[in-house]
Amino acid sequence: MRSVRDLKIVRALARHRNFARASEELAMSQPNLSRALARLEELTGVTLFERSRTAVQPTPYAEIILERCDAVIEGFDDINRLLEVRRAEADEDFRVSVGPYSAVAVAIAGFLDNFTAYRAARSELVTRDWRSCLEDVLERRSDLAITSTQSAHAVPELETESLGGGAVAFFCARTHPLAQAERIDWSDLMRFPWASMVLPGWWLKLLPKDLGRAGRCDPETGEFVPAICVDSFDAMVAAVLAGQALSAAPPTFIRNQLERGDLVLLQFHEPWMQMEYGLVWRRDQPWSRGLRRFVEKLRQAQAQTEFSLPPASGAAAPAGPEDTGTPPACDPTKAV
Repeated sequence: MRSVRDLKIVRALARHRNFARASEELAMSQPNLSRALARLEELTGVTLFERSRTAVQPTPYAEIILERCDAVIEGFDDINRLLEVRRAEADEDFRVSVGPYSAVAVAIAGFLDNFTAYRAARSELVTRDWRSCLEDVLERRSDLAITSTQSAHAVPELETESLGGGAVAFFCARTHPLAQAERIDWSDLMRFPWASMVLPGWWLKLLPKDLGRAGRCDPETGEFVPAICVDSFDAMVAAVLAGQALSAAPPTFIRNQLERGDLVLLQFHEPWMQMEYGLVWRRDQPWSRGLRRFVEKLRQAQAQTEFSLPPASGAAAPAGPEDTGTPPACDPTKAV
């Protein structure tokens, strides 16, 4: 045996007893697999498999290899994994996808301006909708997402940690017909277009079946598509200021417009109207040193804001330099 690849060839052929299925597992063509086995048998000086027109059968020589190959292959893969973790630990680069609401909550622009302690870190942050944030992490385009963790809980590859949250309220422009209303119900809200990002399907379980002018259910994705679909918080506020649209956000997000009288909070609230956001990452994705420092500073900054949540019970402390570099598993606070 010259390499772990040789061991994997023997194991795949013994597992499938068929060149076609073994070649699929090994991601190589059947002719290349046949030639690789012939070279391996020439190297060892023994016949490893008896061939027939439809199948292969391991010989006693192959059985010797099969009894020992799993441990060798696992050990080799473990070495490669640890090397990758150590390489990632030393890396300063990272990329983070941030949801529009979360970007406002963590004041990400101002936070980055003050992230000066570690100038060696080369960071890239992109604003994305909640679905794109999760896809970026799953496809390894981003190392981390800062967004609502609710939808991530259903994805087994993802781990989450809540950072903050707070009550959400509907609001409108001061000239809106509902601005001075003392009592408002769902039927009133559904009479007007909503301005928002696309929302996860679980929102529809909380809204009236008749969505009126507020928006619609996407028949393919099951998501709520608002009448005025925007991709940033600023665009959402601008849409509300421009006309008849309604939207919802934590009042702190629009504090300046409320104080100036440009926007008005509506007299309507449901107990479930809460915002929750946090960190989302792949369970098997090591964190670079730059990302670990970024998250540490982000946690410290969030602890000082009005959106801060109490630490989750039993949450693990951030991994230290001597640890594997894989982020800690937490018991995230569930969004309501």
